[in-house]
Amino acid sequence: MSNTGQSAAYAGIVRGCGLVETLVALAIGLFVIAVAVTLYARAGAALRVLDAHARMHETARHALAVIESDVRMAGYYGQAHTAENVSIHPLFAFPDKCGGPGWVTDVEQFVDGTNNQYLGVTNCAALSGGAQPGSDVLIVRRASARPIELNSTVVPASARDEVLLVSTRDTAQVFVAEDIGGVIPAGYPLQAAPGMGPPSELRSLLVHAYYVSVDSSVGESVPALRRKALVGGPGIGDEEIGTGVEDLQFRIGADVDGDGALDSFFDPGTLPVAAIPLCVRIWLRVRGGERSGATAASAGASYADRTWPSVNDGYDRMLVTKTIQIRNSNL
Repeated sequence: MSNTGQSAAYAGIVRGCGLVETLVALAIGLFVIAVAVTLYARAGAALRVLDAHARMHETARHALAVIESDVRMAGYYGQAHTAENVSIHPLFAFPDKCGGPGWVTDVEQFVDGTNNQYLGVTNCAALSGGAQPGSDVLIVRRASARPIELNSTVVPASARDEVLLVSTRDTAQVFVAEDIGGVIPAGYPLQAAPGMGPPSELRSLLVHAYYVSVDSSVGESVPALRRKALVGGPGIGDEEIGTGVEDLQFRIGADVDGDGALDSFFDPGTLPVAAIPLCVRIWLRVRGGERSGATAASAGASYADRTWPSVNDGYDRMLVTKTIQIRNSNL
């Protein structure tokens, strides 16, 4: 067979792809790519939602843990045990911040606060942007868990500008060492003596006021749980506990009739004078960090003296609550 004949034979067998086949292949390929991209995007969105939920739960756990460790020790004043044995040094002075000395030294009100509003005192501004409207302020007063080591009557230099509390089994006193020559007040022995009990202990006096700010370190309109706290100077600092917390509510459980048993819960500012605080019930409403298309499914639900607002801004929200026992109530 000639070369011409072979070429003619192969021409009838070997053919390339036509336009129709090419278009069909392209369409199938594009469809597969579109499906893959869609699945990838959905998976990424689901991961972001899960991450936001995890962060929201972590914020709630951390905030509750910080508040719990504080509330459990409310009313602890070293060896003196109760606030009735605590006095204020005559030379104690404190800047006119958050109500001045009384805000710091009102040790008998070891669990205190304001209901649905920020602190009504001067020179105690919330973070720029203000406090969250309708949120409570929880105030806790106590001594530090760890004592400050004393080798003599001279207070360590690092603590001389702090608000301190020195205590024995029978008495305690609030003072600032810088006000009295850098030493502890007279009448507090450093050595144990027969019939006198253990030597004096020196601790920092802690006053914490928890509140919710409108803005946070993350940015504007991102709420956060914060607290005012005594710092060296002495003065008052402001520290962030957790971003995403948009409401703090609490009620104080108290013994009203003196039998040592819990009788009722009270909103801040309504606790009877003779009542003994036994526990604090906390509610925190936490918002997610990213919009996920969530709706106000819990709108209308009640907690403390508040109603869950109807907000359809796409953020996930959760409400956590815990009742914390005050260990030093009946000492």
